[in-house]
Amino acid sequence: MFIHSIFLVAILIGVNSNGEFSVLNYPKSVSFKGHDHLKESTIKEVFFATLGFSNSQFSNWKGLYINDPFNLAEGIATVVVEGLPTIDQPKGHHFPLKTDTEDDSIFYTLKDGINLRYPEAKTQIIHVDLANNLEDQQDSNLFKDIKIEKPKKNTYLKNEAENREFLKDIDLLNAIAEKVPSNIKSDGIPDLFWFKLSSLHPVVDLYGENSTEVKEAKHLLNEALLRLNDAFRQAYNGAVLFSVITSDVSHTRRTRSILATDNERDLNLASDYSEDYPVIFNIVLWLCVVLGFSLLAIALVIGNMDPGRDSIIYRMTNPRMKKDN
Repeated sequence: MFIHSIFLVAILIGVNSNGEFSVLNYPKSVSFKGHDHLKESTIKEVFFATLGFSNSQFSNWKGLYINDPFNLAEGIATVVVEGLPTIDQPKGHHFPLKTDTEDDSIFYTLKDGINLRYPEAKTQIIHVDLANNLEDQQDSNLFKDIKIEKPKKNTYLKNEAENREFLKDIDLLNAIAEKVPSNIKSDGIPDLFWFKLSSLHPVVDLYGENSTEVKEAKHLLNEALLRLNDAFRQAYNGAVLFSVITSDVSHTRRTRSILATDNERDLNLASDYSEDYPVIFNIVLWLCVVLGFSLLAIALVIGNMDPGRDSIIYRMTNPRMKKDN
């Protein structure tokens, strides 16, 4: 029975966890404890609480504790890694993550919250998709003069297109880490930096998750993340929340897009329902049950009614009473 329980728990963890939320650095005013499961939609609440912002939603997640509500984080720096549920980062605090929203929606929610709180302040809010080679970020002082033409060769990763793209992103992260300490200054106004790395996904598809090449890719990525973490910690004197979000949800989406052909009806796929469907279904179901039993009870009462004594309808419609009047 004990073995069966362990097996059941392992299955539940595998179903409910397809990613990881890792915190590599956080200010002394907050602390992260335990390994409680976290929904990706709750991450924005964690970030808002770390910045000292009030939350419009309530979550019972027990991984974050506020030690000092007056000296909170001055910056949020997050790297989103697609393609693997975990990159085996040895440092930091890690929480199993359930992916239930788009990672970009978290960024835009944070962006709107910071702009609403500081409408006239000059704050740095930067969203970087490394696949674009920083072409859409050349106006930022942080990325000025950063150019990566050819990535450095690696003995473990062959000269494949997928590997070259991944090594290019690693070089970009290292180049950004060199620029952060000199181009970012702590001014008491919260900043937001969002980096997205999707080039690991093709490498995993090419070699397999447990291959030597993927292990080397994760090693290179972890080293780049630690350099970037040290750079942000130096720029903000430790008052920055640096986190990494990993998820393999892209594999699920990719598999689904392959199946979505013109003959999709022949695959016997279930229909898509909104999140409100269970609520609406239960309301309609139990309302019909209540109305059905109510109608049955009314019919039984009327059927067993004594016409001469109980019903005013029968008495008022009696022919003899009408004739006497």
